[in-house]
Amino acid sequence: MLHSIGSVNGSGPGVVGLAIGGVSESAVVMSEETADRLRVRIDRDRPLETFAHSHPVVVYPCYPKAIRLGGVTAGEIYCGANPKMAQSPNGFDVMAAFFHPFYKPCNVTLDFTDMTVHIVRGKAT
Repeated sequence: MLHSIGSVNGSGPGVVGLAIGGVSESAVVMSEETADRLRVRIDRDRPLETFAHSHPVVVYPCYPKAIRLGGVTAGEIYCGANPKMAQSPNGFDVMAAFFHPFYKPCNVTLDFTDMTVHIVRGKAT
């Protein structure tokens, strides 16, 4: 997984995962603990059975007021809060992981020479 700096609910900058390929219905997945700490609205009445890393998992739909990566922001978009998600799976804290629905209205360029991610709204030119 790639990593960059992003934010959830105005949290300020933090490390986020970037899942560039694949499909998902959630724009962002974060731990339930992180969602609670950042005061993200969680719908615990509608658990969703899904998969994470090929393992079954139950997540709760959640709706952050805003998620941000670079200059791109999405508000009140469908996300997931995972009660069993590890906070530091790679030895450092990861606030959330951004998935395909977040990137849909954007162009994403990965620059592996300078190790940067460029994301802008709009159609590819």
